[in-house]
Amino acid sequence: MNSEQLDMVTSLHATGVKPLAIQAALRAKFPGVQPTIKDIYNHTSKIRRDGLLGDTPMKALEYFLASNGFTFYTRENATDDSKEEIFFYHGKSHKMWRSFLEVLLIDMTYNTNVYDWPLVQFIGVTLTSQSFCIAHVFLIRERHRTFTWAPEKLKAMLDDCMEPRVILTDADQALMNS
Repeated sequence: MNSEQLDMVTSLHATGVKPLAIQAALRAKFPGVQPTIKDIYNHTSKIRRDGLLGDTPMKALEYFLASNGFTFYTRENATDDSKEEIFFYHGKSHKMWRSFLEVLLIDMTYNTNVYDWPLVQFIGVTLTSQSFCIAHVFLIRERHRTFTWAPEKLKAMLDDCMEPRVILTDADQALMNS
């Protein structure tokens, strides 16, 4: 692809257009060009990498969380000082959690982001059965101590309030064991 086509991919990607739609737009504007979906993915991956400005993905996430009013905690690997997990929540989530802490849902998702970091989501439920996000944890490495660290951080959010009466999890065995 030439620079005009790459610029078009960049601008469409910045507005949230999906890769298949970008491919269709390129083919409509440049009839002789047949970019593959892989070409689109490669360029959008480069855009994301360049957006990190030389930082690691974890460092970029920390910067984003700090600049958007989130509270976060990280744990480092003792051998190489790399970040192993990050626990984060927003102040509004903290207020909701303190108001509605009867039911706690814990969900673990895998392979849902470009870095293949598992995500643990803590979800609360209001009295009107509306769910809300309490906190999230990205795990760089799955270990048993990670599964105990994350609930400890969540419990610290309660500030000596009562604990949830009901805790629901998916069938993730490591999560249930902790």
